Amino acid sequence: MDGREDLMSKSFTDVDMIFIPVNLGGDHWVLALADLRARRMQIYDSLVTFREDKTYLRKFKPLQVIFPQWLQDIGFYNIRPELQSADPWKVRIAKDVPQQEPGSGDCGVFMLMFTMYLMFGLKLDFDSSHGHYFRKKIAVDIFTGDIAL
Repeated sequence: MDGREDLMSKSFTDVDMIFIPVNLGGDHWVLALADLRARRMQIYDSLVTFREDKTYLRKFKPLQVIFPQWLQDIGFYNIRPELQSADPWKVRIAKDVPQQEPGSGDCGVFMLMFTMYLMFGLKLDFDSSHGHYFRKKIAVDIFTGDIAL
């Protein structure tokens, strides 16, 4: 791999969903899945105790406002006008997603696994006992330049 190869890529204008890693507070990673057709951000969080914070949804307000504006600014809606709408984007928290053990530091691993499973259309059927395996798998994927489940 020479650094110029686009693995598993499509033109930005040919996709309906965009996977966005989000860091909250400098110490917790979640996945925001932007559904361009539904105009919705679906948040996948592996630490339920973190999202019990009453201000949790407000943490995504900037993404809810900036992301659609960014789509406008880059001309996305000129290419995909059927996806433009005056309706505001919604933010939803995904329910019943795999949870990490509190204090395990696995939020980044879970965020990557949410991305890979959802990207391949798989059911999120892993749990905290898989953390060690996923860390090794991610390292191998990076080293080989190949992503597979």
